[in-house]
Amino acid sequence: MSYTHEHIYCDPYTAQRDPTLAITDIEGSIRELRLFFKAGGSTLVEGTAADYGRNPKKLVYASRQSRVHLIATTGFYLYDHNPEFMDYISTEELSELFVREIEEGMDGTHIRAGQIKCAVSPRFIHPREKKCLKAAARAQKKTNAPIWIHHGGMMGEEILQCLDSQGADLSKVVLGHMDRNPDPYEYKRIAAMGSFLSVDNIARVYRYPVQTNIDMILDLIEEGYLDRLLISADFGRSNYFKANNGGPGLEYIIRKFIPRLKETAGITEKEISTIFVENPKKVYGCF
Repeated sequence: MSYTHEHIYCDPYTAQRDPTLAITDIEGSIRELRLFFKAGGSTLVEGTAADYGRNPKKLVYASRQSRVHLIATTGFYLYDHNPEFMDYISTEELSELFVREIEEGMDGTHIRAGQIKCAVSPRFIHPREKKCLKAAARAQKKTNAPIWIHHGGMMGEEILQCLDSQGADLSKVVLGHMDRNPDPYEYKRIAAMGSFLSVDNIARVYRYPVQTNIDMILDLIEEGYLDRLLISADFGRSNYFKANNGGPGLEYIIRKFIPRLKETAGITEKEISTIFVENPKKVYGCF
């Protein structure tokens, strides 16, 4: 049972104005991971990029203590989080950085990344973000690593066109946060382009009811996109964790959301296995 976009340790600069964005209590994260493991979880893709406070050593420690497999991330977040060198580094040099972090290790360690992350602003692609996309595509061709895209649900076509122009394998691209814009016209059009779609704002009810997520998932399955659907929660704030703060917790999807999918939406055990076991294997198990 795998979730494909979560945060176990992160410390972004934006936590200065919103402390809940920092997840730095690694022992608390370990307690949360143990609850996830006890519920039947086995793997999390840890989506924290270098400019969002990544710490590979903390992830290794948390994985060993919890028995949950963690997949780490190379790449960068939105342009306003990027280091200044993103303005002058060449696309090829950036691609080489991603390749090194995948093949050799991150941040002076031998801990290797398992995916490349890029982020795109809600209504435009900043030059830094476009450079990251192009570099990710080139690095993917050398490593076969998957590319995971943070976006607001409105720039999917432009993102995939940019990646495709650089020779990326779109079947190894995940468009994240598709449910931030649960517009059937938009997500069906993007699904037809060949990437994976990530519905990963489960239980974020300040956006919309959980039923909105369910309706989107059912629609994608009915349209024939079951084999390109991923589900996660993106609990990227410390107060989402159950172990420390009484939030819904990483176990929420397994203990509450999946039973609801089965009971009220008629989704089968085989379909659940496809989404949470087989599809993550397709993305993360082949390089």
